[in-house]
Amino acid sequence: MSVRLSSPPIDEAALKERFGKLAAQWREETKYLSSSTAIVMHPSYQEIIGMGPAALPFIFRELKRESDHWYWALKSITGADPVPEEYKGQHIKMREAWLQWAQEHCYQ
Repeated sequence: MSVRLSSPPIDEAALKERFGKLAAQWREETKYLSSSTAIVMHPSYQEIIGMGPAALPFIFRELKRESDHWYWALKSITGADPVPEEYKGQHIKMREAWLQWAQEHCYQ
């Protein structure tokens, strides 16, 4: 006899609220940090990564609004890296590359 497991229904409002709280906490607690490693290793940021693909629409909305340190999370969640080597470290160009990727993968 096999048991079939199903995923619980996704509550979009709960995901949005969770993401919003985690992102706000992450920003507040890292706003004075200069270390990119410390910024992306913050527990709230790591919890956002742990949300998996469900976090992507929220991350892309944030990225569309303003450039921020979302690239590590995007790469971790998607396994992709659409940023050409010559754009590394150039936040505006990195942002543009990821937003193009989002559009091509139906996240916008």
